[in-house]
Amino acid sequence: MPALSIRSLRKSFLVGPPDSAQRTEALLGVDLDVAEGEILGIVGNESAGKTTLLLCAAGLLRRDAGSLYWFGKRFNGGGCLPGLTYVPAVAAYYPFLTVRDVLDYYCSAEDIPARRRPRTIESAAARLCLSDLLATPVSQLYGDALKRVGIAQALVEESRVILLDATLDGLGPGASAAYRALRQAATHGVTVIATSRHASTLAPVATRILVLDGGRVTGTFSAERYGLYSFGGDSVFADSASQMRHIAERVH
Repeated sequence: MPALSIRSLRKSFLVGPPDSAQRTEALLGVDLDVAEGEILGIVGNESAGKTTLLLCAAGLLRRDAGSLYWFGKRFNGGGCLPGLTYVPAVAAYYPFLTVRDVLDYYCSAEDIPARRRPRTIESAAARLCLSDLLATPVSQLYGDALKRVGIAQALVEESRVILLDATLDGLGPGASAAYRALRQAATHGVTVIATSRHASTLAPVATRILVLDGGRVTGTFSAERYGLYSFGGDSVFADSASQMRHIAERVH
């Protein structure tokens, strides 16, 4: 049984003034199965539908049509799926909180016993190379460190599912630590779905990469197979990258 099963998922948005009937299609009948413990990468250009897909899967955005099942049970949305953490590109926290404060808050929100919290926080911080920043206010962190705090938040919440919306982009030296932490979580059955415009960002960690273009799934391929076709270390699935897309659409 897949962790996530999506069939014929559609989502559109109104454009123009409130009384306008014009809509733009964000997702056009997406079908997707994700195995428990899989790390799925979703790559696509701007406006491909990546964020919309994650928000619908999380239950944070109401879909127009289609079915969505988490762990075999139909999920209608209307609120975030219990046991799921959605991490945006840069998470927002109260600026006066320290990194330790942030992680402690999410420990308490998940009812983790007080005696376990220090060890849980320190373990997650160590895995994301944040140990030296635990006493630092989040307002003083750069973007890459904030991204790692978002991933650490998912770890301390002991999430069953982690959705990373462009969170892995621009991690710099912290990328290796994030990849290791996610791979370790996946070995314990955590399902991870990560999006990016850059296939090279997802290739080091994803077990499978899905190509989303114009609201449609146009192909899937393994990260190992991606390595056979090197188009540079910062390739983007945009309209101009026709050769790379041509390969990606046909590998599966």
